[in-house]
Amino acid sequence: MKGSLKGWLFVVLLVIVLGITGGCVGDKYAEDTSFVLAEISTSPGNTGSITLEGRTVVHSANLPDLTNEVRSMNTEPEKNALVLEYLILQERIDCIIDGVVEAAENDVTVRCQGKVLVDEVGENGLLGVSEMLETVNSMDSGVAKREYLTRYMNTWHDVKRVNRVNESLAQMERTNAIPIFGSLVRAIHNFPILYEGDELVPKEEITGLLSQFSARDTDKAKRIFVKEYLER
Repeated sequence: MKGSLKGWLFVVLLVIVLGITGGCVGDKYAEDTSFVLAEISTSPGNTGSITLEGRTVVHSANLPDLTNEVRSMNTEPEKNALVLEYLILQERIDCIIDGVVEAAENDVTVRCQGKVLVDEVGENGLLGVSEMLETVNSMDSGVAKREYLTRYMNTWHDVKRVNRVNESLAQMERTNAIPIFGSLVRAIHNFPILYEGDELVPKEEITGLLSQFSARDTDKAKRIFVKEYLER
């Protein structure tokens, strides 16, 4: 996630998880987060993986960096948010590893937590299911696969952020073109564009950004504009 983690992000992410996957899974995330933080605190020299009820919740290759990052945080909400973000990432990686073969065979997407992680056909720098299967199968170790998929998910996250803003602005553009109704929507639209708890466009920048977005005459130009805006 771009930028420093904010204290309130833990609560926001928990709401997202609960809303998408239901209370039981949300409780599991909370339990896993508390367990990982306790393990890091009580076993500072641990160089193996962290397991809970037979499940690997922190892989050994990730533990040193995760431990250092947790210790660098000043508040408990920040530490919770960091571990929660790691756990969500690992579940999504597991979803791809476990689901890509079946997805490629049936020409369907790979989904996890209600989100499409790998589309049938790749675009915007992301692989399609057949390409993902070939790429993952070409790697000779589980560590290599997870390292690659961590990088892939970082790209996926950036692409989805661009998609979120691009689609929101395009919807506003279409709505604004509707006589009378468009004026009403403009009058009541007073909220930022968010994605997974991260504010992508503050509400005070919506009007100006939409004007610049609409000035681009092709979908490609509009997407490039949004990407450049988010990279500022």
